[in-house]
Amino acid sequence: MWNEHGGNDRRGPEAMELPHAVAEAALPELQPTGHAEVDAALMRLGELSERPVGGHAELYDDVHQRLQDVLAELDRQR
Repeated sequence: MWNEHGGNDRRGPEAMELPHAVAEAALPELQPTGHAEVDAALMRLGELSERPVGGHAELYDDVHQRLQDVLAELDRQR
């Protein structure tokens, strides 16, 4: 659905329903990276199936922040 500004407006009713296969899609099994902090952050992704969709953004934000922190620490060690 296109809005008056020419952009895609994903708030339409057809965007609110996910196909059954997508709604139940499993995450791939994560392989250890060998970096404890990265592994701990990625393990949080396993919580997605236990949360309502409205809670996914908070979890993604947390994982993203943890990974950024790891990268920042690696930069400081250079």
